[in-house]
Amino acid sequence: MVVPYIMGAGLLCAVAAFSAEFLVKPKPRHAGLNFKIVLINLSIFGFIYGLMLLLSGKIIFSATVTFLLYCILIVVNNAKYLNLMEPLVFSDYDYFTDAFRFPRLYIPFLGVSGILGIMTAVAVIICGFCIDPSHINRFTDPVVAASVMGIETGCLLILWFTRDIKNLNTFNIREDLNNLGFAVFLWSYFLAYLEKPAVKSPFESFASSGADVPSEKDQDINENRNANELSHDGNAVMPNLIAIQSESFFDPREWNPNIKEDVLKDYDSILAESLMCGKMKVPAWGANTIRTEFSFLTGISPEDMKGHRFSPYQISSTSWKIVSLVNFLKSRGYHTVCIHPYHTGFYHRDVIFKKWQFDEFLDIRSFTKADKFGPYVSDAAIADRMLGLCEEWNGRSPLFIFMITMENHGPLNLESITEEEVQGRFKDRVSDDFRELAVYLRHLSNENDMLRKLTGNFKEKNYPVSMVFYGDHVPILPKPYAVLGEPEGTVPYFIWNCNVKPGEGRKLLNGEIHDLPVMWLKGVF
Repeated sequence: MVVPYIMGAGLLCAVAAFSAEFLVKPKPRHAGLNFKIVLINLSIFGFIYGLMLLLSGKIIFSATVTFLLYCILIVVNNAKYLNLMEPLVFSDYDYFTDAFRFPRLYIPFLGVSGILGIMTAVAVIICGFCIDPSHINRFTDPVVAASVMGIETGCLLILWFTRDIKNLNTFNIREDLNNLGFAVFLWSYFLAYLEKPAVKSPFESFASSGADVPSEKDQDINENRNANELSHDGNAVMPNLIAIQSESFFDPREWNPNIKEDVLKDYDSILAESLMCGKMKVPAWGANTIRTEFSFLTGISPEDMKGHRFSPYQISSTSWKIVSLVNFLKSRGYHTVCIHPYHTGFYHRDVIFKKWQFDEFLDIRSFTKADKFGPYVSDAAIADRMLGLCEEWNGRSPLFIFMITMENHGPLNLESITEEEVQGRFKDRVSDDFRELAVYLRHLSNENDMLRKLTGNFKEKNYPVSMVFYGDHVPILPKPYAVLGEPEGTVPYFIWNCNVKPGEGRKLLNGEIHDLPVMWLKGVF
């Protein structure tokens, strides 16, 4: 009788997969473990096992594939946690396609052991299919067919009637992982992902009406209006608005006092001239730029996005609509441009930015190999393109330029640097553990030069400019972090206008990144 064989292999597979959860990092404590969660675990693995049986008709192969696929998820999860201090979530499914489309951005972070582990699992799956003798007639044998379909139907019914498990989500990833365990955690986040967020952007009622920017709750930021001559006056020239989202930018001198102070010398001078500056809490750490980017461009907090907070561009690329900062500025007569020296399709920006009414999107095709510094297009090259646009549109239309830098993108440990340059970045001699930090500081120095060039140019022009600058997240620097500990994760920002003098009207204000666009525009309109 083959049915006990089918059931036994499935149960053994589920037990083995559940046991593998003890390899997950951070290790789940299963604080909320109860009969319901155990039942959901069994149903998840049982459904996948039954599906493999339907597709292959091989019992041992199906059980092995179910187990190994789960192990691959654990390997990817552990690699993500090692580099980003965050476990895998359901919306990270894009990783598995983007890893093939943009391998340099993903594959190195798996590490040698992770890559070998996945390759071994794939090899076992292929070999197992070829040599597994346990073939069943799942279509012609009515008993076998009923058994397999019974597994599938039973598992689906259990998952359906326990779908309220999603109500336990706090969207504090570590807390939810601890309570639910890895498999149920992924399933619960999948259920939350199916729900569209009921949220409105602060620009919702302003893009079509042409009304002023909404007030910022509990924050009096109008104190700085006198420092900014850019007013509502109908005869006033609308300023060019420049927003720079800087890749992996933070000021590491606070975190590591051994770094030479002059790496951001001009940046320090710009802060002294800024209208407003401080630190911003961002929803990304080490990667996931689009979390910060979405919050800035929409003014929506991560908490309001619930199950979509971890990859908000996925739902933004669908029919789901939200009014953005770009829509608002377009309604005020701005010509809107995004400059990002990478592929437009990355994170579905080509679809989303069209919906948000960017008039132009200058991507990697707008640059040449000569524009690169290291593996990516240099900050200097992007700045030159921005200045060219400002000249081109001077006198024609006010510009909004959203510039996303790329030069400082990792993996930084793949770039070469001489020992002399490594030591030259620090006050006192450092060990080889700080080599990738020295690479980061080299790019940071270029960022400093870019900011000096931009602000110096804008001061000389006959058109007004208001610029906001912020980092998207802290960089990935595993070895230095192992020695010194991780930085707090906030990023610096500043708001700078071309007619503000050093110290005039400057305000120190910390906040969250979704508040920044409103804070910025309140000083402009």
